[in-house]
Amino acid sequence: MVTTLITNYPRFVVVEYHVQDAYAEPWGEARGEFYDIWALGIPWFAYDGLWDAWPINTYESKLQQRLAVPTDVTLELSGVELAADTWEFTAEVCVEAGGAGKDMRIYMVQALDKYPVPPAYSRNTFQQAAATEDVTVAAGACAEVVRTFTFDALSMATPEEIRVMAWAQAPLPGIPADVHQAALLAWPFVEGPMFADGFESGDTAAWSATVP
Repeated sequence: MVTTLITNYPRFVVVEYHVQDAYAEPWGEARGEFYDIWALGIPWFAYDGLWDAWPINTYESKLQQRLAVPTDVTLELSGVELAADTWEFTAEVCVEAGGAGKDMRIYMVQALDKYPVPPAYSRNTFQQAAATEDVTVAAGACAEVVRTFTFDALSMATPEEIRVMAWAQAPLPGIPADVHQAALLAWPFVEGPMFADGFESGDTAAWSATVP
């Protein structure tokens, strides 16, 4: 289902986290705590940092519901190569003129698509996270957050599957915490579009305790 949604909705930004299995990472486990996934069980799938989209037969209708919600935040993500396996990424986050200034927490992570295989439906599996940064952006203004990622041997073995995502989220300690906007860059990190038309689902979260 997630693969179908990624294919059919190109603006759909997805990060998948594993918990309590061989592919789990501490930061991903912490995101599970952020979303309190243990209250409802896993798999747990969040849109815009707000609520679990389960059951699976409602994933698409709930995505369409979020697509209809406007945002006054734009996010542009770009990358510059520093070395063969190291890149510097800049997330430029803006509030449109006429919008409402807001405090936002900027996240940036690296994922590896189509990993692990099996299962064949693994998508954008979390690998590493940069330090978050809180910004206050007035209407008509922008802020930049710059982070560097060095990709490990696992990622560099299939660089075409490397994904870098950034999102701007309400700076709260846990769900619900609205994601205002997000963007994704895929290797070789050609500058991505600025999603100014109302939706991105950064940190859309799908967890599995074991590989299902």
